[in-house]
Amino acid sequence: MPPLFTLLTDYGAGSGYPAQVKGVLLAALPDARLVDVSHEVPRHDVLAGALLLEACVPWFPRAAIHVAVVDPGVGTARRALCVVDPEGRRFVAPDNGLLTPFLGPGARTVAVAPGGLLPPPRSATFHGRDLFAPAAVLLARGEDPSALGAEVDDPVRLPWPRAQVSPGEVRGETLAADPFGNVATSIRGTDLPPGAAVARVEAGGRQARWVRTFGEGRPGELLALVGSSGRVELAVDGASAAALLGATRGIAVRVVLVGSAGGAC
Repeated sequence: MPPLFTLLTDYGAGSGYPAQVKGVLLAALPDARLVDVSHEVPRHDVLAGALLLEACVPWFPRAAIHVAVVDPGVGTARRALCVVDPEGRRFVAPDNGLLTPFLGPGARTVAVAPGGLLPPPRSATFHGRDLFAPAAVLLARGEDPSALGAEVDDPVRLPWPRAQVSPGEVRGETLAADPFGNVATSIRGTDLPPGAAVARVEAGGRQARWVRTFGEGRPGELLALVGSSGRVELAVDGASAAALLGATRGIAVRVVLVGSAGGAC
C-alpha cells in the first residue's frame, strides 16, 4: 500500500509553502498519497492546530504519517519531534505543544535531529520542507523513530483546557471557531452526567438554547449542542456564533442542568 501522509500547517493554501513540502514527499515517494488537513490554521496558533489534529487524526488509518507544522519558533532551540502515540499513530512536528492531544501515557517521543540519516536543513526558516518532510519519508520507508534521534521524556504540553464538573453544572471556555463560525468549547459531551438534561447554556453574558442539531434554531438565536467532534459547541443557524460573541477563545461557558439551583425543575 502506498504511504499516506496528512499535512497540517499555518502556511496558507496559496502561499506555495505547502507545495514545497509535498514536493519533498513526492520526490522521495512518487506513489505517496497526500491529504491536506488544513493549511489555514490561524498564523502561529498552536492551540487551534492541536484542536484540528485532535478532531481529524482519529479518522485516518493508523498507518498514516501526520506532518504538522505550526512553528513560530522555527530555527530556534526548540526541538523537532517524532511522536508515536499509544494507538501507534506517527507524527512529526515541532516541540511546542502542537501534539498535546496525542502525548498521553504510553506515547513514545523522539527528538528529530539532523545528522546521520537526516541532512542539515537547507534553511533555518523552513523546517517543514527541510526537516519534518524528510523525517516523515524515513518513517514511511520503515525506519524506526529511534533512527531520527534520542528519546525525549519532557515534550512540551499545552495547558489543555478542560471542563470543571460540579453538581448541577459544567463550566468551561470557548476555544476556537470553524469556518462556519461555530465555536468549540472545552466541555465535551462526555463531561455531562449520563442522562442529565440541560436547562440552558450561558456564554459571554448570553444565553444559548440547548438543541440536538443546527436546524432547530430560530434566525439569530444562539444555540448550544454537542458537535461532531464530541465537544459542546455554540452556533447560530445560518450565521456565525463567533461574530455574535465577538471572540472565539476564552469566553466563559456554563452548562446548567435541569433540577439544579438556577436551572429548570
